[in-house]
Amino acid sequence: WHLLRFMAVRGIGRTIIDDLMVLPIALLVAFLYFQLETFGLFIAILPLIFVRYSYVSNFRLEAANRDLMLALVKAIETRDPYTSGHSIRVKDLARDLGLAAGMSMRKAAELETAALLHDIGKIEVVYEGILQKPSKLTPDERKVIESHVERGVEILKAMSSLNSRIVEGVRHHHELWDGTGYPDHLRGQQIPLFGRIIKLADTVDAMLSDRPYRKALSLEEAVRELDIFSGVHFDPKLVETLVTTPLLREYAEQMELQRALLRRRHTDPESSEQESTSLGLQMGTLSTIAR
Repeated sequence: WHLLRFMAVRGIGRTIIDDLMVLPIALLVAFLYFQLETFGLFIAILPLIFVRYSYVSNFRLEAANRDLMLALVKAIETRDPYTSGHSIRVKDLARDLGLAAGMSMRKAAELETAALLHDIGKIEVVYEGILQKPSKLTPDERKVIESHVERGVEILKAMSSLNSRIVEGVRHHHELWDGTGYPDHLRGQQIPLFGRIIKLADTVDAMLSDRPYRKALSLEEAVRELDIFSGVHFDPKLVETLVTTPLLREYAEQMELQRALLRRRHTDPESSEQESTSLGLQMGTLSTIAR
């Protein structure tokens, strides 16, 4: 499972699939060479040029989309310092949970995108004051904040490169296993898998993060909460996968390191810079959280 996670982070699985798709062309080139020698290679050069152009164009488009998505997420999170890095951490945890649950690397990559963009609807100004409110929301404010999932879907549908699984994951990441979530009050297996995974990853990150009104929960407290709400708010099979693999423990350890670094930064900025670099390397290796 750790090997699968490493391959997913590095994009190795997608590269292997792309290479396999090009394999028939390589075989065709070899056949033409043995049959027609130099003239055969000349015939083969045209489709090779087309394949290379398509590959480079697709790579550039994916890179541009990735940069745009990260910029949008950062724009949202700058409004609330307590959620800084939240979407990227949820992205990594959701991907790792999907892999641990047996998801293919290609689907895990799609899940990664959905989790990164799960709060994209909050980019509108109407949510800014509500997101920064330290006290309990009023019923009207609750309705406004719940509308962010539908607004997010509208934004994502304008991005033609995103498939329906990604859009559904964003729409349904606040649905609950018992049907009391929103926006469609789906229950159990009716909730798309991407939505169920993102909901769990989103909640775990919130539990293990400091908030203005409380300190982060310990690992033991988080496990207790997950046990209470397994089969109520969360898919019980996903909860079981999360707590019975090293994933939750590793994630909690990395979150604790991150909080310690932030505390150290306030007291000793110079030494914390070196620790930040070391922590960044650890996070990249474990691919559990990222800033």
